[in-house]
Amino acid sequence: MLNLKIIIILFIYSSFLFSNEILLLHSYNKGLKWSDGISRGVENIMQKHPQYELTTEYMDSKKIESEHYFEELLDLYKKKFRNRRYKAVIVADNYAYEFALKYQHELFPKTPIIFCGVENFNPKDINDTMKQYVTGVVEYKDIRKNLELIYQLFPAIKMVYIISDDAYSSLVIKDQIIDESNNFQDKFRVVFDNQIDFDAIDAKIEKLPKHSAILFTSFYRDMNDKYVPYYKLQAFFQRSPYPIFALNHIHVGEGVIGGYMVNPYEQGMIAAKKAFELINGKKISSLPVEIPKGTYFFDNNILRKYAISLNDIPTPAEVLNGVESFYEKHRKFVENAFALMPLLLLLTTILVLNIIKRISLEKELLRQNKLDYVLLNNIQSAIFWKANDGIILGCNDLLCHILEREKIDIIGKHVRDVMPTICDAVQEVPLDCPTSAEIEMHIPYKDKIIFSVRRTYYKDENNQEAGVVTILTDITEKKRIDTEHKRHEQFVIQRSKQSEVGEMIASIAHQWKTPLVEISAIAQELIYKRRKKPLDEEDTQKFVDDIMTQVKYMSNTIDDFRQFIKPSSMQTAFDVREAIDTLLTVVNHNVKYNYITIHIVQKQQGILLAFGYPNEFKQCVLNIINNAKDSIVKRRETHSIDGIIDIELDSDENNIYLSISDDGCGIEKSKLESIFDPFMSTKANGDGFGLYMARLIIEDKMGGKIIAKQKKSGAQIFITIQKAKGDA
Repeated sequence: MLNLKIIIILFIYSSFLFSNEILLLHSYNKGLKWSDGISRGVENIMQKHPQYELTTEYMDSKKIESEHYFEELLDLYKKKFRNRRYKAVIVADNYAYEFALKYQHELFPKTPIIFCGVENFNPKDINDTMKQYVTGVVEYKDIRKNLELIYQLFPAIKMVYIISDDAYSSLVIKDQIIDESNNFQDKFRVVFDNQIDFDAIDAKIEKLPKHSAILFTSFYRDMNDKYVPYYKLQAFFQRSPYPIFALNHIHVGEGVIGGYMVNPYEQGMIAAKKAFELINGKKISSLPVEIPKGTYFFDNNILRKYAISLNDIPTPAEVLNGVESFYEKHRKFVENAFALMPLLLLLTTILVLNIIKRISLEKELLRQNKLDYVLLNNIQSAIFWKANDGIILGCNDLLCHILEREKIDIIGKHVRDVMPTICDAVQEVPLDCPTSAEIEMHIPYKDKIIFSVRRTYYKDENNQEAGVVTILTDITEKKRIDTEHKRHEQFVIQRSKQSEVGEMIASIAHQWKTPLVEISAIAQELIYKRRKKPLDEEDTQKFVDDIMTQVKYMSNTIDDFRQFIKPSSMQTAFDVREAIDTLLTVVNHNVKYNYITIHIVQKQQGILLAFGYPNEFKQCVLNIINNAKDSIVKRRETHSIDGIIDIELDSDENNIYLSISDDGCGIEKSKLESIFDPFMSTKANGDGFGLYMARLIIEDKMGGKIIAKQKKSGAQIFITIQKAKGDA
């Protein structure tokens, strides 16, 4: 059992370890230019995905391809890949491709396979089950284009001798070569030879007709099953008496003229791109098998050997050891030209640069002038600038409109002649002052205009003060609105305060009932005692003291009422707790009459001094408490509730926080913001001034913040006001 657990853990670990691994399975061995070219193409794409690891395996089928070898290779790979789960498998050339197709379910179950370098590809080789896992790149060697190229460069050609070995990858294109050869029977003879003893190849070449060319396909093992290394092929290419063309890019630079070739690097890159597209979620059906077109490649050194000009080769083409540069061909001419004309070239360059700079500056100046004009005439202020001698040098259109004069009548004139009525007032405004000054301008038959004026120096190209820029902003309407706003604020506050007078009178009536009853009882007792016996001075004084006690209580009630409704003339420091206690004495009887309990909790000990308008603050809190009371009374019509108003006080270094909550009807979520708007009320007969006045006083007049919040049951008003300076 323990061993089983260990095996499972090792399996999970190994699966995780290789979870981002891609396998590249080569048919041949490392060191072959074809295989190495494919590897470079794959590795180039892998560099863009550093989170993935590439594992490369070589089947070495160029040197050994027996059935028994492949069976042993299968056993090896079963053991080697048993605990690996690849994201994708890239197979290069026919051996690896057919091996992967045959054993995919054993080696790479449900893993996408991307092939490249496969010749004579037949879609029917992929059964329906495998179609969902296989795509790739076909290696198509275009025999016809190469035969046409040979005929184009050597029109007197008599024979094309095609060299190939009898390996599997070479045999798969044999039929293609034979078919394409039939198209050139009337031009030259094509001989296909794959039975070659490489040690005796020179003897075969010597027997070719005079006008012959060689087309090299691939050659790794000769007819004696002897492996032929690259250096022997390269030596053969270089000593051949006849031009050699090749189908594979790997032979360029080794002695062949060139050809219409396939490139292993391109094959590897396309295959790797497809692999990552599949890994990133693309379906195999959206990535069909590709057959990239070949490319013409030539070695210019070999072209020169056979007296072929670059103008004679087809285009586009890539040329190794390409043409000489213009300088190399005409070195003396260029050197003489540079020796004779350096001064002219220098002068021409300076002239061209000067013209370009001048045009650029003119365009920039024109653009800046247009921008300045737009800016000046879209500013909602009148602007003019004058020299130190008082002559106006420029202005915007708004100044012309205000003065009802054309620019021609303003620019070039002295400022005293243009605006005599306000010239002195403008001149008295300090220069570069951080705050603007206000002046009045009277225009005949029109209302007076109030301007906010700012003045600043401007400097010339020598950084000397050249004059003054003046900005006149019409604030007439703003001043009128500010005045109306102040009147409106005072009206709202007094209107709200008057709306509370009824509540206050009702509270006073409740508080006066008890002393009036007491006074009435004292009077009855006085009459009763006088009937029984004469009153002495002590008895009389006692009755007087009792009556005065009640009268004093009633007088204090009236004083509290008068103090509450009296507006605060200026901002002062006041004790928030004391202000709340004071206003509660005014409404105490009214609250108790409705069987409502008020709890006050002060979390921070000590005096909480705020800075603002104490009476207006009391009025705000009273409005909120009355709203809470009305909400509780309304809810009691349908629910049985305790009727509690909680008042909490808290503070920090800068602010005092007041929370007033109740267990009444609450506030709908959609009305949490609009509850503070004027004329917005949740009461049937409410005027909507109470909370609007509260926000006006707390936020606009005292610089605080008031918000409404929802509770599980009831509502909560949260007020923040600033502490008085010096009270931390």
